[in-house]
This record gives sequence, structure tokens and C-alpha cells, in this order.
Amino acid sequence: MISVEDEGIGIDPDYQERVFTIFDRLHSREEYDGMGVGLALCEYIVERHDGDIRVDSEPGESTTFSFTLPT
Repeated sequence: MISVEDEGIGIDPDYQERVFTIFDRLHSREEYDGMGVGLALCEYIVERHDGDIRVDSEPGESTTFSFTLPT
């Protein structure tokens, strides 16, 4: 398992699956930059290699993204 932690604003548990949907943004472009592509691309790559990706976060806290790939 490989994990990466950010120092961002956190993600409400109700919206954690949405971060992996391409072009589905949780905030407006005026609030935060981004196109809504990065995490969707990560999920695509990990799943195409028979791996799994997940997010662990709470609002106001950092977020940890973890993924596994088969050996």
C-alpha cells in the first residue's frame, strides 16, 4: 500500500466518492483551482492495473489517499 497525505481542507465523508468522478468538482473554480481530472485519472490507472484506491478524510483535516497494486 502506498499512501499520500495532503495538507488541504479535508473532504466530507458524504462526498469522498465524488472526488474520483471526472470533471465533478466539490468547489467552484473561484474557491479552488483544478479541473476535476487528477484523482479520476489516478483511479482509472490504479483500477486498470487491478488495484484499489481509497480516500480517508474529515472536513477541516488533511486527506490521505491510499492505493494498492497487485505484485
